[in-house]
Amino acid sequence: MIYCAFVGSFKDKRLSQMSNEYLRQLERWWPVTVVTLPEKTKDILKFIEQKKDKGLMVSLDAHGEKMDSASFISWVTQSSRDIYFLGWGADGPPAEVVKLKLKSLGVSPMTFSHELARVLLLEQLYRSGATLKNHPYPK
Repeated sequence: MIYCAFVGSFKDKRLSQMSNEYLRQLERWWPVTVVTLPEKTKDILKFIEQKKDKGLMVSLDAHGEKMDSASFISWVTQSSRDIYFLGWGADGPPAEVVKLKLKSLGVSPMTFSHELARVLLLEQLYRSGATLKNHPYPK
């Protein structure tokens, strides 16, 4: 199972619509749950504490590990655990979360808004599922 826990909600309706469209399509390949986290650090830490033993926690971070699509597909599909992607607001992860030393993933070597980074993550998850099912989308 894939979980995407994002701090705050979309302000740009167009990006929200894109996100919802990828999510709708992605659900054909595997179960995905999107959760909106409050912006309070204590609530974020509580969520992480409750979920950390249930799966792999992956913090989206501009300075995180960079993967090309093929590597991402391989990594996601080889995981035997649930994956929790944690997406942040414009300031990135809170210092208290950085101290936890979670796996950190950058969606691109370029800098994107946090809202667009969410859309990019969902697109890559959709691309991963489509690739595994030999769907023509990734070609």
